[in-house]
Amino acid sequence: MINPYEMVSRSALPALRAMVAKRMQEEYHLTQQQVAKRLGVTQASVSNYARRTRGSMFNFETDSTVSKAADRIAKMLSSKTPDELGALAAMTEVCDYIRFNKLMCSLHQDLEPGYDVSTCAACEGVLTGKGFQRLTLAVGQ
Repeated sequence: MINPYEMVSRSALPALRAMVAKRMQEEYHLTQQQVAKRLGVTQASVSNYARRTRGSMFNFETDSTVSKAADRIAKMLSSKTPDELGALAAMTEVCDYIRFNKLMCSLHQDLEPGYDVSTCAACEGVLTGKGFQRLTLAVGQ
């Protein structure tokens, strides 16, 4: 049985970081080394995101909330005075959003075919009923 937090740390978070790294390089013209330092990862990780050998198990670009949050996080980290704490909080909120909205279920089913994700409530946890008010700040609505 795969724990939802394992799915987040091994797949969802790297996918989100890949989205943010791509934006930081393409829209803000930062180098891989600069991106790595601001994201708190290695330059090799950023290179792997760019080559899609890491962070490619999910495509969250199709989810407008995650996509807008990635835009906002990239902007926060690309400024002359990066808001690392704000970006960390926003990334945490996005991971909660991904988990709560069951955006990882199809991958979970692929990785664990005998597990019935249609009846699973593991990702709901204590977030049931949470309004994600802080995510609005991350998205910038």
